Amino acid sequence: MASLKKFILLCCGILLLTACEIEKTTQSDLTNYVAQDAIAVLKISNLKNLKQEVQSNPLAEYFKAGVGYRAFTEKNSFLDYLNPEGASILSVTQRNDSVLDYAIATRESAGILKIDSTLNKQVETLTYDGISVERITLDNTLFFTAAKDSVFIVSTSQQQLEQLLKQEKVTNNYYKKALTVLKNDDVTSIVKEPWHQFSSNNEHKLAAYQSLDVALTPNGVIASGVALVQDSVPQLLGVFKGQIPQQNDLENVLPKSATQALSFTLSDASLFVERLEKYNGTKISEAPLELLSGTNEIGELMLPQGNAVVLKSIDATVTQEALAPMLSEANTYREVSLFTFDKGALFKNTLSPFIQTDSVSVAFQLERFFVFAQNTEVAENIISSYKNNACLNNDASFQKSATYISNASSLLIYGMNTGVPYVAQQLERSKKQEQQPSSGTGDISLGLLQYSFDRDFAHVHFACLESSGTTTNAAGTVTEVFNKTLPNTLLNTPQFFTNYRTGRKYVAVQDISNTLYVLTETGKTAWTKKLEDPIMGEIHEIDILRNGKKQITFATKNKWYVLDRNGKDVSGFPVSFRDDITQPLAVFDYDNNRKYRFVIVQDKEVLMYDSNAKIVKGFTFKKSKSSIVLAPSHIRMGNKDYVLIAEENGSLNILSRTGKIRVPVKETFKFSENTIEREQSNFVVITSDNKKKSINTRGQVTTTSLDVSSNYHFITKGNTKVTLDDNLLRINGKLTELPFGIYTAPKIYIVNRKTYITVTETQEKKVYVVQKDGSIVNGFPVFGSSNSILINTGAKNLILTQGSDKEIILYQF
Repeated sequence: MASLKKFILLCCGILLLTACEIEKTTQSDLTNYVAQDAIAVLKISNLKNLKQEVQSNPLAEYFKAGVGYRAFTEKNSFLDYLNPEGASILSVTQRNDSVLDYAIATRESAGILKIDSTLNKQVETLTYDGISVERITLDNTLFFTAAKDSVFIVSTSQQQLEQLLKQEKVTNNYYKKALTVLKNDDVTSIVKEPWHQFSSNNEHKLAAYQSLDVALTPNGVIASGVALVQDSVPQLLGVFKGQIPQQNDLENVLPKSATQALSFTLSDASLFVERLEKYNGTKISEAPLELLSGTNEIGELMLPQGNAVVLKSIDATVTQEALAPMLSEANTYREVSLFTFDKGALFKNTLSPFIQTDSVSVAFQLERFFVFAQNTEVAENIISSYKNNACLNNDASFQKSATYISNASSLLIYGMNTGVPYVAQQLERSKKQEQQPSSGTGDISLGLLQYSFDRDFAHVHFACLESSGTTTNAAGTVTEVFNKTLPNTLLNTPQFFTNYRTGRKYVAVQDISNTLYVLTETGKTAWTKKLEDPIMGEIHEIDILRNGKKQITFATKNKWYVLDRNGKDVSGFPVSFRDDITQPLAVFDYDNNRKYRFVIVQDKEVLMYDSNAKIVKGFTFKKSKSSIVLAPSHIRMGNKDYVLIAEENGSLNILSRTGKIRVPVKETFKFSENTIEREQSNFVVITSDNKKKSINTRGQVTTTSLDVSSNYHFITKGNTKVTLDDNLLRINGKLTELPFGIYTAPKIYIVNRKTYITVTETQEKKVYVVQKDGSIVNGFPVFGSSNSILINTGAKNLILTQGSDKEIILYQF
């Protein structure tokens, strides 16, 4: 984890590394004992504390490639036997391709070596240039010690120790500057010739030296410092010379599901291409300067489905014109036009090594971002993440980590999910140190490594923190389970029903060809059934045989269907009708005992059936005086049942189970599309002229004029009352102001003892889920264009909605 510490960056002042003459030091200065061929150096304020922090830090496993890491984690490391009182300096040198040597210099003190008497110990005294050197073997650990000018030196190599004893001053001015200028109390790390490994294992030297102040925190690592660039030697960060760092916004289109990403910015495209040509030693034959000139940020995204390249445009119109000859329109996805892009290798050929993806084929635009994906699946993933607010900019981990980096930089590297070890290991990667595998990411889902070029050096910032300490809504975050596009436009809102054999939720929906589709929880088609007419209203889930085997039931223009889980007609169904059915099927289960009553409306006529499709003779209300304008409904108050039937002439029939008038109502009503609701012990009718009519169980009516818009909705469930007036959502009187738009009627769901309200804005196509306290559930809104259905499956809540006109989307949170 020593290497770990090397990784952080609280050291903007280290810019001073390029100035200031080096003062001569006394022989006892610890900086004199830096190995001249060191590939990395650590200045450690307290070795004991550092060892403890390394072992307990959640990022410990991520830094296996760090050159100082093994000295702190190897079994029986020589550092286990050291107990210095003050600061130490650790040098790391490369003996051969597979062996690192470590040397540590610290102030001489009593008890600096703590060796357990039970260990198998061998000590041999040698002499080098008049100085006593001890060769110590403890079990399988071999190291060498010596003291000079009150400095105690320990090394895993005799040759390295002798070299340190004979040098009278630090031989590398960069090390000297870094070690004396940085002021961090924790750890300062310097890596010679830091390298970066790009997505295709393409390795490049970033700078001559990288110096960082590293801070280990209980939940991760942060670091800051500088990378020094020499013009005389090809170093990748040098291509940013003359560029003004621009704001990084790639996270706005970077899905949370990505594993890696890279963003770089430019203010002068011609100069950037010129310097990149010089660095690569090749001429870019088809540099798209017209396209790049209108761009100030370029990124590469790595997703499980493939890669994508992103251009952030300064002027979208200019970028569109520059791209036009390379594009041909293919189709659309969630209202975003997708284009075929015929220059698949353009970006890699122009911008290598920053861009390694050489096969982009699908292009699309998200506001000022122009995205080029390897395939349609990648394109759809990015679009759906963007539409669903599931990009990194909305992630709590990013918002926390972003406080430790600048909002503008030259190069920003993202490690996400399984890619976190990648970015952590890049922080101090020497070319000779191969990247090591790492097991899992635990609670850390993001690492950020940033370089901002400034004259002949770059500011470096790094942040990699556990996400568990961030504040998130208790409901969690939203993920897309599946999206399914059918051949034809959807005719109604998708609905759930249960496959009783598996307990899984299936999805049922009808398209304009009147085909009923039933999909599995993964979006696969389980079965289809061709119907003669559209389904009226909702599809109901029932257990008509009362044996736990679920069916679905619904009505069309002339038929009443009951279908089993495989789409087969239940015996005795469908029931055909000569006259048209004019309202959706109503299903009553008075006592929640599955002794259903099914109500069919044919204009004025009311037909009530039992589960055997037989007319219920005990229901005496057979016909209304005028056409029925709403599907009959059932409300229970106390131990009494009320069947409500609304007529075109304004009459409201409030009946008992037997169809007799239970509540006589003399007043007539201008019924609206709002269903009749229960509020406490009253029935509530919201009229088309914006009046609230409250009817008590004696038939008395109280009228309240509503100062509301024509788009007003009123619903209740249990003790929850919800109103929506344009964008003003009130839950039990508490206001939640949604963005302006046109909204569907809200729905109330009580799942897992929690109350949620769903509503969809139909212009921007955004589905909202709101909690009873008025707060929007974390992760919402998501993309959707219809009313949404919400259910709970135990561990997760599921949200079902329509996407585009042919698309079904299932989310979970």
